Amino acid sequence: MSHRIKRIPFGYDGPLPTGRTLQRLLPKILEGIDETQEQQPNVVLEAFQQILGTELSKIAVAKSFADGVLYVAVKNSTFLSVLHMQEKGRILSQLRVKCPKHRFNNIVFRVG
Repeated sequence: MSHRIKRIPFGYDGPLPTGRTLQRLLPKILEGIDETQEQQPNVVLEAFQQILGTELSKIAVAKSFADGVLYVAVKNSTFLSVLHMQEKGRILSQLRVKCPKHRFNNIVFRVG
């Protein structure tokens, strides 16, 4: 969460009321919820499946996304080499467009 809600210090004896209105709190809380939902790895996994399409997503399945690295399980080594050599750059650029809040460093393809 980028904005912190400051606490009222212990022993506060000032002129302002200590209660907070919902109108002040709700935008900050909803912002934090939106940020955490956008950072979910499931969003990246679904975007990868959409980029590949229905036919190719049966052969290559995104398993996890952590620390900017997307791990993909591929059914056979031939398709793995095609993905790694020819399609990796295109997939990375499309993932960066579809999920701008995430940082993508690499895609790791593994047979499995």
